[in-house]
Amino acid sequence: MLSLIRSLARSPIVGGLIIALLIAAFALWGVSDIFAGGSNAAIVVGPKSVSAPELQRTYDRQLFQIQRDNPQITREQADQMGLGDSVVQRVVAETAVDAKSDQMGLTISDDTLYQTLRSIPAFQNPFTNQFDPGTYASLLRENGYRSAMAERQFESDITSELRRGQFVSAALGGIYAPDIFAEIRNAYNSERRSLRALYLRPSLVETPEAPDDETLVAFMEENARIFERPEQRRLTLMRISPNDLLRDVEVSEDDLQSLYDYKLENGELSDPATRSLTQWPAADQETAEAAAARLNTGEAVASVATDLNLGEEVALADVESYQVPDARIAETTFTMGAGEIAAVESQLGWRVVRIDAANDPVTPDFADMESELRSELALDTAEGMMLDALGVFEEAHGDGATLEAAAMQAGLFAERIDFVGANGYSADRAPALTLLQNPDILSAAFSAQQGYATDLESYGEDGGYFVIRVDEIEPARLYELDEVRDDATQFWTMRETDNRLQAVVDDVQTRLDAGESLDAIAESLGVGARVESAVLSRGETAGPFNAQLVAQAFRQAEGGRFMSRADNQTTRALVLVDEVIAGEAGTITATQRTELTNELRDDATQIVTSALINAYDVRQNQDLIDQALGRTAIQ
Repeated sequence: MLSLIRSLARSPIVGGLIIALLIAAFALWGVSDIFAGGSNAAIVVGPKSVSAPELQRTYDRQLFQIQRDNPQITREQADQMGLGDSVVQRVVAETAVDAKSDQMGLTISDDTLYQTLRSIPAFQNPFTNQFDPGTYASLLRENGYRSAMAERQFESDITSELRRGQFVSAALGGIYAPDIFAEIRNAYNSERRSLRALYLRPSLVETPEAPDDETLVAFMEENARIFERPEQRRLTLMRISPNDLLRDVEVSEDDLQSLYDYKLENGELSDPATRSLTQWPAADQETAEAAAARLNTGEAVASVATDLNLGEEVALADVESYQVPDARIAETTFTMGAGEIAAVESQLGWRVVRIDAANDPVTPDFADMESELRSELALDTAEGMMLDALGVFEEAHGDGATLEAAAMQAGLFAERIDFVGANGYSADRAPALTLLQNPDILSAAFSAQQGYATDLESYGEDGGYFVIRVDEIEPARLYELDEVRDDATQFWTMRETDNRLQAVVDDVQTRLDAGESLDAIAESLGVGARVESAVLSRGETAGPFNAQLVAQAFRQAEGGRFMSRADNQTTRALVLVDEVIAGEAGTITATQRTELTNELRDDATQIVTSALINAYDVRQNQDLIDQALGRTAIQ
């Protein structure tokens, strides 16, 4: 797809000027304010519209590709991460280019499409390097093209993309990055700085005497955010899950065999056999066999279908035997393997059938399934025991029994959790493991009102339930000095030491202004002061010259001076930029020219696309967009 995610332009002034000129040009070319599309148009860009089903297919394919590599991501999570809005923006941009391509009369011939498809390496047999129909169909399914018309939909998408490429080539084909671009980049990347730095360690100043209580209390009040004791809650919790009851479950061999037999009878032990197939009607047996023979040699479908006057293709994706409309075709195709092509006599005449994919799972025997079945049956039994106990608990609790009494009647346990914060730790940093391991329970504990038990709620991934009651709340407050005396003293000492070191820094600055050298100042200060030097390129580090310091250095001109921090941020560094060593343009390679030209064209493509969007009347039906993206139910 066209790159639509790069920055609009390196220069906002130049970019804005180009856009303004392009908008004016498009207006002269005849872009009008036209609203087209019926009631199902989710997006309208000038004379072109995109229906809600079209937008949904585009979004679903993108989501499919994401979930293929990240199966844990749900549709809702993908939308929250911006996928939906990104797809809408891309569709708007592509539709704007499509509208201009229509206006310019750009077309793609069948031969161009044919040659393009055959030239895509992913669709070729790795041994023959020839276009392979089975691989083609399989890869389409793997990339979200799963409908009966998958090949036609993909070929339509490729045709649109080729037309957009024609437009971009016409508009931007003459853009090439001049060598000066590469020279500037090489010079920028190879530029260096010669640096000298005077490092001043905290040991240069006397350690402050221990502060008195009044000083520490004032320091804590000044830094209340650090010394605040968060709200603490005392809780009573009843929780139960099927896993808690597994030790009490016994599974008989008869029950295991019955479960296996049930699953075997209902086809639950393995996935059913499936086929993905494409078929073409043929006039007679001779024609069907001739077509199958030619297709088996790798000849293109289009040419075979035209020469032998085959009927319109019908594609079925991932279907079981009963889903194939013609029983004769179903019987034959489920004996064929992936990639096979054959002439088949159906109930309605002869057909040419190609198997695009075949899936024939093997059914495991009882011995292979015994362990899994035992776990499943035990868990089901434990879940039933849990629900029975919760029924007793709910009835007793509803009749007025306390949480503890109701739990006892049901044979469950009520757990007491002493004061704990919303982070799952007590004020003295002791972890409440039950809450830390179950964030749902922790969240409920800090949402509930004091004195009231929550309703029965589910938690975790194993089907557990809990009820929690807040027994007491201690509001957030500033810690008492005795509670954090050691921490407060340490932080105060660090700040006071840093303030004293700042006085040394100020004195050094004054001496440097007076013309004294770094070496002379370091020698006079003694242990704790040292001078280091280095010649570094952009992004390079060495010893005490950390990334933060080097980045600051490259923002300075020759002769510049600045202060930075080093080590664990407690050491100060006064840095002099002695020399800016200019980079060299170097030899410009063909690869560099290509990369820079592509970058420049990407930027220009974005500018042109933005200009088109601004030139056309763009309208969006948010209700239909939300339906297409699965945010709301279809009305």
